[in-house]
Amino acid sequence: MKRRPTRITGLGAQARSLFTFPRAPATTAIATLALAVAACGDQTGVEQQVSRLLVSPAKALLVGVGDGMSFSATALGPDGEPVSAEVTWSTGDPAIATVNARGFVTAVAAGTTGITGTVGGASATAELEVHVRERIARYEPGVSYFGRNGYVEYIPGELPVILSAPHGGLLAPREIPDRSFGVTLNDRNTLDLTWKMRQALIDLTGHAPHMILSHLRRVKLDPNREIEEAAQGDPYAELAWHEFQDWIATARSIVTSQFGEGMYFDVHGHAHDIPRVELGYLLTADELNRVDAALDGLPTVRRSSIREIGRTTAIPFSQVLRGPTSFGGLLADEGVPSVPSPAAPGPGANPYWRGGYNTRVHGSAGDGEVISGIQLEHHYPGLRDTSENRQIYAERAARVIRTFMLEHFGFFEPAAETRSADPVGALR
Repeated sequence: MKRRPTRITGLGAQARSLFTFPRAPATTAIATLALAVAACGDQTGVEQQVSRLLVSPAKALLVGVGDGMSFSATALGPDGEPVSAEVTWSTGDPAIATVNARGFVTAVAAGTTGITGTVGGASATAELEVHVRERIARYEPGVSYFGRNGYVEYIPGELPVILSAPHGGLLAPREIPDRSFGVTLNDRNTLDLTWKMRQALIDLTGHAPHMILSHLRRVKLDPNREIEEAAQGDPYAELAWHEFQDWIATARSIVTSQFGEGMYFDVHGHAHDIPRVELGYLLTADELNRVDAALDGLPTVRRSSIREIGRTTAIPFSQVLRGPTSFGGLLADEGVPSVPSPAAPGPGANPYWRGGYNTRVHGSAGDGEVISGIQLEHHYPGLRDTSENRQIYAERAARVIRTFMLEHFGFFEPAAETRSADPVGALR
């Protein structure tokens, strides 16, 4: 999967973040000092002219040693109007971050320090955090790995299955402002549902799936959207978004190395009127409403998030989507209604979630992608509403996942001699 460079912006100022991407040398960055030029009357000295200094951004985050960004300052005179002045910059702890004469700050080590601008007797200090992401030499199945402040959690597994829950978190930290556009309502109880699905797979097979969870409320972060809508410019939310996405990519890499192919399930909840599980394959409602022959062509396979299954299957693709051995067909055998399925081949004119950002990026919609993906949209009454109902469904879903993979991949539980714990994935 191709990745493009991403910028982290620090509350009004730009900051570049390493993550997995190459960076231009910090020496090429130009620090900008935003000082307005104005002042009337006699000016006898800087201390008389400047009564207050404003430093921007007031809080900032740098990610990784060598990351850098510019701070700016505005000097205000006694009347509150901007005046021209030369600012002197200093850092509270040069072992954490250094600052040059023009306000450009470079990360040195993890920690928090102050970046201070001074003009005469006036000064102002911004808070700077340097976060250095832990490099994991080897991921151990069953161990929880957390990102900054515990906003994102990854538990590696041993099965060729990846579960993620982007919209069920409960944390609402003050440091992250509420998102001002896009959907902000949580998918209620989906974190607990995902945990129960993980445990049900362990009980069924003796092995665990990989699991990635966002613990932030959706009003703070939406990990199932492009970063611009997901984090809306906040550096702390952007870092959590990258952690969530990178850990899914890490899990995919491990599954690919161990098994050659596998399945990714993004766990959601919906509030549509019809109480059925909506299975998102990236195909539209109009496409699913068509006859089988219209779905069996290669163009439909290529547009789906299970392209790899469609490429290798011996049965018509329409049957993979809604036949007896489809995910919906197997859910029906467990008494769980869904769409698409043999009983509901398409959603008709009813609302339907086709799959979002995560399914598109982490499913097998592109050439060479071997991890297929399905977005699981779960209704609330009788499925997500009580702990007992979530447990019943989790056990059914575990059986369906296992049977589906045995039908379409020919394997599920790892073979000890070939798929024990070969690869590792490092947080990138």
